[in-house]
Amino acid sequence: MVRTTAALAAITGTVLAGAALDKRYSIRSDIGQIRSARKQAKHWEQLCQAFGDDDWSFYHVLHFTFGQNEYGEAFLFEDRSWTYAETRAEVGRLALAFEKMGIRNRTVVAMMIDNSPEFYFMWWALFKIGAIPAPVNTAITQEPFRHCVKISDSEFLFCSYELYPRVAASMNLERVDGVFQGLPKLKEVFVYDYGAYPPCALAAEVGVLKHNDLDPVHPGMAEWPPERRPKVGQADTSQYLFTSGTTGLPKAATWPTGYSHMAASPTRWPYMFEKRRRLYACTPLFHGGATYALLPATVRAGGTIILARKFSVRNFWHDVRRTRANMLFYIGEMVRYLVQAPPDPVHPDEKKTHGMEIIYGLGIAAPVWKAFRLRFGVPWITEYYSATEGTSSINYSNLSNNEPVGKVAHWGPLMRSSWFGQDTFYIIRIDMDSGEVIRDPKTGLCIQAKYGEVGEAINRIKPPMQRIHDYVGEGGVQATNKKLLKDVFAKGDTFWRLGDAMSMDSKGFVTFVDRLGDTFRAKGHNISTTEVEMAFLNHPHISSANVYAIPMNKFGLDGQMGLAAITLQKGASPNDPGQIEIDSIRGLEQYLTQTAGLASYAVPRFLRILVDDDGSDPQKREQIGISDSVGSEYVSLMLKKLKTSLRKEAFSPPAESRDRMYWIEREGQGYVALTDDARQQLLGGTAKL
Repeated sequence: MVRTTAALAAITGTVLAGAALDKRYSIRSDIGQIRSARKQAKHWEQLCQAFGDDDWSFYHVLHFTFGQNEYGEAFLFEDRSWTYAETRAEVGRLALAFEKMGIRNRTVVAMMIDNSPEFYFMWWALFKIGAIPAPVNTAITQEPFRHCVKISDSEFLFCSYELYPRVAASMNLERVDGVFQGLPKLKEVFVYDYGAYPPCALAAEVGVLKHNDLDPVHPGMAEWPPERRPKVGQADTSQYLFTSGTTGLPKAATWPTGYSHMAASPTRWPYMFEKRRRLYACTPLFHGGATYALLPATVRAGGTIILARKFSVRNFWHDVRRTRANMLFYIGEMVRYLVQAPPDPVHPDEKKTHGMEIIYGLGIAAPVWKAFRLRFGVPWITEYYSATEGTSSINYSNLSNNEPVGKVAHWGPLMRSSWFGQDTFYIIRIDMDSGEVIRDPKTGLCIQAKYGEVGEAINRIKPPMQRIHDYVGEGGVQATNKKLLKDVFAKGDTFWRLGDAMSMDSKGFVTFVDRLGDTFRAKGHNISTTEVEMAFLNHPHISSANVYAIPMNKFGLDGQMGLAAITLQKGASPNDPGQIEIDSIRGLEQYLTQTAGLASYAVPRFLRILVDDDGSDPQKREQIGISDSVGSEYVSLMLKKLKTSLRKEAFSPPAESRDRMYWIEREGQGYVALTDDARQQLLGGTAKL
């Protein structure tokens, strides 16, 4: 008995010691990531063997399900659903129609279509015949819209009935000498109709492709024999993705087909596809995060795509319950909106009335991460980081609030070692003012940022897997070359500059800090707008914060100053500040420095209360791409914060705006209303700050 007790004690001690070592050195996590990387490498070898030189069409992802899950639910949109057999048949009908219209292998097709069956079936049909989809941000109009169609060399443009008026307002739909004005490569404009939107009157030059009028389904439509497959190489473009255009007009980035296939591999997402998932997709499909992060992997694994027209706080959990969704792709501020939503009186037990098991995405803040799990009981949260032009992505899975949250990766000693570790993502030193890379004066090579030091994230370019995502069109070569960084850690190597400020701590946790353009400098200090926003969001009366810098030199003053555009928990009256606003503003500076822990120089000098005005100008919201479902906040359709238009307005909102401005006239004395006299002094450069 004594020996047994001693043996059990020894085993217990060994287990506890092992657990302590694992917690300290992240051994299991590192081994899991190393195994996943090796599985990915093996998967690449298998793709090369299967596809050879020219059979890399991305349609293979859907075709892989042929004979695997024929009668399983493949696609669900509102009250309509399609099995895998039906999906491939409908895609085949549409692909045949496209070929009859003259769309061929490598034809570029612009898509101005919101989330709908129209988008989903068209996307796969274009891949099936080797055409290149070019989905356009449905919020843009006028010159940015025409620019996207032009730089991608689109020969066909398809839109939905819903977005036709936006297209008609953005381009001349009458041909001159057989050409659409300013778009010499564009041959045809069509509305594609699969019943998601009511019809409207169209210009004479615009055709209509009605899905219900396509050739009837026959058995061969779902097939895809080798002799009918388009010739597509692994380095050829699968799709064009447009950048957000925050620094100018959007740029069209290529997504190499080989890279797209790797994104579609279920092995890329360890353990997430051990069973067939039901993915709730409510972010715009024109965005690469929605179309490539989880959607193809879900399809390849035989799961179900549940497509919503858009994200809705009010309908979200109802939809999740109705459709039995168990996986979500999130982005931007979506999770925060769910956390801040009032309780559902019909389903008071918010942890047990849904089947959501995994949420995966990017842009979730640490406090929101914890609050979401505590309120809704979703066990598995995975935050990832990537970029439209990035050659790789990183992610961090978290199964407990006892583990660090708000991170985008975690690499223990093994993953950071030169023998077994990752070799695609690094953080290097740069001059935070100029953006110039800091190099070792002796070697001329770049310098990795130290633990805790903020630097710029870069991706290794190493074909065939890590291939450049070139920009195309006018100025594309120059724009691509500006992002390339050579002779980084060895002579001759090449990396892609991601333009994001990031840091890694001594335990290997990687944190997204800010977009480099959003980090600003005040009183000799670099200030992260993300960090300042988090301080505001901890305030009990503040529901959103959008922090940005405004240059003061044009007003005759030095440097930059921070401005925070915020919304209050209970909204702000258009005419009366109300007691909540008065109480919140009165002690806000003191709260930010003493409770939230911001340095005094990091506290924004200006404050803008965004008023939730039901009479807000819809034309203006459309012009700058503001989502129509988030009240007074300035966020895009992708639920990312918009700063450009706010930055231009500085501390002088338009005359028709009911937003209220405050400022700190003297540090330590709190925010006070920005009067017209004070504004004139600022504009004239005579204010004493």
